[in-house]
Amino acid sequence: MRIPVCEPFDFERTLRFILSPPALLNGRVFDPLLDHFEAGEYRRAAEVNGQPVLYGVAAGRKPQGAAGRPATGNAWLEVRILAGPDDAPTQQAVAELVRRQFSTGLDLTPFYLQAAADPVLSRLVQHFHGMRIPQAPAVYETLISAILEQQVNLSFAHQVKKALIRTYGPAIEFEGRTYYTFPEPASLAISTPAELRKLQVSGPKARYIIDLSRAALDGRLDLEALRDIEPGQAHERLLREKGVGHWTAQYVGLRALGHLDCLPAGDVGLQKVVHRLYGLRQQPAPARLERLARPWAGWRSYATFYLWLVYWEPARWKDDLAAEIRAARTAPTPRRPTGYC
Repeated sequence: MRIPVCEPFDFERTLRFILSPPALLNGRVFDPLLDHFEAGEYRRAAEVNGQPVLYGVAAGRKPQGAAGRPATGNAWLEVRILAGPDDAPTQQAVAELVRRQFSTGLDLTPFYLQAAADPVLSRLVQHFHGMRIPQAPAVYETLISAILEQQVNLSFAHQVKKALIRTYGPAIEFEGRTYYTFPEPASLAISTPAELRKLQVSGPKARYIIDLSRAALDGRLDLEALRDIEPGQAHERLLREKGVGHWTAQYVGLRALGHLDCLPAGDVGLQKVVHRLYGLRQQPAPARLERLARPWAGWRSYATFYLWLVYWEPARWKDDLAAEIRAARTAPTPRRPTGYC
């Protein structure tokens, strides 16, 4: 299957967020959980029409133009089903999933034009040009993952999420390798807090996960339907659930619902990178960060995401970027020439 993509689009940079979490100071590298890159393609297993399906996605290669440059024209993604049902309904569902996952119809040009006036974002959009916010296959997956990541470090969250996936997630085999899908609500709805505690899920989080799973299973909480309502309404609906605060609801909007104007102002990582790159005297509180982000209105999700991506870059690059921005900020303003009578 070939899916056209609105340019600018950078497949490799988009994948980097989900394939390569930032290395820890001790050099530890995280092994893949759900997202894989093998044999030149991105691979993901997901529940499709009630059955696990493994699909692969690769970037289309443009023909070479004059002087070895790529010819102009739209980019595309090549999608194939590697394991599981391969009938017409499954192909259609997978194609729609990939379109949503990579935001193939989104034009980033307005964001880049808006970012050009910002001393920090203007540099980030050059470096991360064409990168999309990768969307999770299911809203439920993002919601449960966000709860697991609340108020814990990246390493511990990865460890707990891995245990949850390996214990409750359906699996599918392909070429001698096992690929896991994220657990379905039915699996976690019948678990107990004691069972989840064995996976190092805290007591309160275990209860939140079980309650959310039951609500999703019996229809009290239709997470996929949140895609079809106004972002503010979706945010408020999520906040009605125990365990879901503003950060979690904003993260779900940003990573699963495709909302373009989310700002998780309480996110410490976002506060730290804004503190450093914008030359603030102290780390901004959520209220100050919201004021600073007013010029990003309409695209605050992408401004947030590009700022987060700074953590994915080498330390030397981050130091050079901060120095470049600081130098531009402190450079003397050129004097206007005086007129003559």
